[in-house]
Order: sequence, then C-alpha cells, then structure tokens
Amino acid sequence: MLQRALWILIALAPSTWVGAAAAPSQMGSAGVSAGFSAGARAGGTRAASSFRGTGDADVVARAFDSVLVWRDLDPVLLARHAMAKEGRGALRHLAESRVLEIGARENGIEVPDRVLEARWKDLDQQILASGDKQGVAAGYLRRGRLTRESFLSYLRLAVVHETLTRRALGLRDDAPVSGEQQQLWMDDALKVREYTEFLPPWKDGVAVRSAEFTITIPEFVRYMREHLPEDTLRDDCYHVLLERRLHARMPDLAEDKLRQYVAEEIQRRRDEAALDPRYAGVPYDKLIAAQGIVVESLPQDPSIRVAALARAWVDRSYSPDDLRRVYNDEREHFDGLFGASIDTYMLFLRAAELTNDFNPRTFAAADAELKRWKAEIHSFDDFKRLAREKSEDAPTRESGGSLDHVTALSPRVPPDIRAEVARALAIDSGGPGAVGPVRTPTGCMLLWLGQRRPGASWDTMQKHVHRELRKRFVEEVLPRSRLSTQFEEE
Repeated sequence: MLQRALWILIALAPSTWVGAAAAPSQMGSAGVSAGFSAGARAGGTRAASSFRGTGDADVVARAFDSVLVWRDLDPVLLARHAMAKEGRGALRHLAESRVLEIGARENGIEVPDRVLEARWKDLDQQILASGDKQGVAAGYLRRGRLTRESFLSYLRLAVVHETLTRRALGLRDDAPVSGEQQQLWMDDALKVREYTEFLPPWKDGVAVRSAEFTITIPEFVRYMREHLPEDTLRDDCYHVLLERRLHARMPDLAEDKLRQYVAEEIQRRRDEAALDPRYAGVPYDKLIAAQGIVVESLPQDPSIRVAALARAWVDRSYSPDDLRRVYNDEREHFDGLFGASIDTYMLFLRAAELTNDFNPRTFAAADAELKRWKAEIHSFDDFKRLAREKSEDAPTRESGGSLDHVTALSPRVPPDIRAEVARALAIDSGGPGAVGPVRTPTGCMLLWLGQRRPGASWDTMQKHVHRELRKRFVEEVLPRSRLSTQFEEE
C-alpha cells in the first residue's frame, strides 16, 4: 500500500496534490496515516526541501545588496516556529524517521532497489491516471522541490514502517496494513523508547531525548529549514532582511534607544490586545504563545524590531509641523481613509447578466426583488431583519448586514459602496435610510446608511499620518517584490 509511502510527498506538497495523490479511490486504501503529513502542511502552501542548499552558509534570500544565509535565519525559525504546529510536526517527523532507521537496523530490514522502483512506478501510474500528465518526477517532485533520491529515501522508510507494523501484528509479508495501524505502531514505539520533547529555552541544546536517540537543537532547526512551508520561510526572510536594511538607514541609532522603541512597541501591542473585544481579555503574551511564538524572544523578533525602527525613523524625520504639512498636502487621501464615516449595512443578492449554475438570477431580477423589499423597509430594524433572512453575503448576514463605519475611501469595501457613502457624506442634511439597489460586478444590494461619525480629531489624525509614513518608509527600504529567495531562483 502506498498511503504511508506518501507521507513525505504529501507533507511537501500543496493541498491539491493530496487530493490527486492520496484520495482513497486512487490509493485503493483508507487514506493517509497521521504523523508529519497530517499536521505540517497546514495552510496548503508548498514546503521547502533540500533541492537547494540548506547548509549553514548557503544563501536563502537576497534583496538589493543584502544577503541572508541559513544560519542567520535559524534564531527566527526557533523563536517563531519551533513551538508552533508546523515546527512540532517537523520535530515529530524527524523523530519518527529515527525510529524507523533504528527499527530497520535492529530487525535487519533491507529494502531492495527493485521494490522502490516498483513503488515509484505504481505511484507514477496512479498520478498519471488521476489526470496529471507530468507524473511523479516531472510534476509532483519538481513542484515539491524534492530530488528523486530524497523521495526514494523517504519511500524506503515507508516500506520499513509497513514491514515493522506487519511483524508487530503477526501478519504475513504481503498483508495490507492501514495508516491507522502504522500510526498506532509508531506511537507505541515512541512510548517504549521513552520519547520526550523539551520546551524552550533548551539550555542543554536538546529538543528530544529517548532511550535510543537524541535530537539536538541544531538538528531540529536544520530539519525545519527543509520542512517549513516556503511561504512561511519567505516571510521570515523578508522580515530579517527588512530589519537589517532599516537599521542600516540609521547607523547612529543608539542601542539603548532602539531597546526603548522595541519595549514600547511590545507594550503597544499588549495594550491593543487588551482593548480588543475579540480576545475577551486574554493577554497578548498568551495569544502569541498559543500561536507557538516563544514570548521571551519578542524583543529580538524582526517584525517587532521593524515596527520599532520605522517609528524611530518617522520620529526623527518628521516634526509635528511636518506631520501637519503632510496631512494638508494629502488631505483628500487621509480624510477619505480616516475622516467622516457612516455606519453602513448591506443586503446582497448574487446576480449576473445571464443565469447559470453559480448565479441564480439576472441583474434585472435582483433589482426587482430588492425594490420590492425596499418598499417594506420602514426602519433600521426592518432592514436588519431582511438582511438576516435574505442576504447572500455570508460574512455579514448574521450581523444583519453590518459593514461597520465606512469612509469615502475604506479599502475593505467595494468601490460601489464607497461611492454611495461618499455621495451621502457630501449631503450635510442626509439622514439614515435605505439606498439602492446598487449594482456591483457580482450582484445587487440594498444599503442602509445609518449614523454618521465625524472625522478624526487632529490628535487621532496625526497618528494615522505617522502610521502612513512608517508604511511608506518600509516599502521604500524593501519592497516585497525585490525579495529573491532560493525557492524562486533557478
């Protein structure tokens, strides 16, 4: 059976590969077993591999004249991901590999090349039959950035795993074993070997210890280099290089001053979390710890330091009068984003020029329906009731169609809604009421334009101007488009 043999392929592949390579109808089995493949690929992004160098001195990313090598990225990998789901999954997968290698050696299990080639051929045929005309080598492994040799080594361990499971269950050599049976065997093997994972700060440099093997922190972080998703690694690279380049723009910034800015940034985030009703009073430190971030590492986290450095730059580059000048020069922009707003609600119906399986009605039919409902709306409560009953916009339906306060340039709502809000704001005497139907590329809607909120005071607007200048500074120093990693380079 190939399901366990696909553990690493699935771990290193996009979610769409899993459907093609591991669907029960194609695998002829109950699906893929648990372990690294079940947890390390959350998010559907491709994982990095050893297709390119992952040695300490190998270059992982470049931006302009800045170069990042793996050993300089390691502290971020440990602080951000070692305790997160993907990092724990990578550590478990590494431990399982060690158990299988030891089991093969102790039991004299050798997997002939002809067996691996037969498995490869079988897998290739199943992939081709699924509709992917490139097969394993030209398709899956290339997209997963695996070499043939790397995949065959994991395939060998998968065969070892099947064999050890059969022997433990007293089955014949050709008897099928399920992924669940194999995972139960692995769980028991780790328990027997007194498998123990350790938590930060790893003072003795050990991540895992068992009766038969030890995994050191350097081994763990090297494994994360190869198994964390590329998008995750790319973000880490960007933040590290961005911090470097921001710091280089202020070579005279005293270290104690930077520490002060960093401490203020962390406290600012704690204060914002405490005021956010979504977190129900859960402290910021607990929120990030739940994401797997090592709290003690926050002062060194590049994203924290980037925010601190950007704030320091604007503070030293713009006086209060300068901030006022920037606002006056770009008043339409800032007022459009942060000025007067209207509490806005929406009742949306999907529509198109012609009906089809995805669009149940034409624009004309949607307009007619909305006009009929509009005649029934005599109050705000009427509108919210109809939105809950009729709206086809799932994210807002439960709240009665709430879009919160919308300004003339709110980026989070479609331009058609912004245009109606801007028109209403231009009429000083306009009151609450239903507006529409309003047509959009995907449907039609009624809007309820409710209470108005005046524009921000200068104390508040000054903070918005400051934030915009920080954002522009970061984009100037390192646009994401200028980041080049080994994952894109050919």
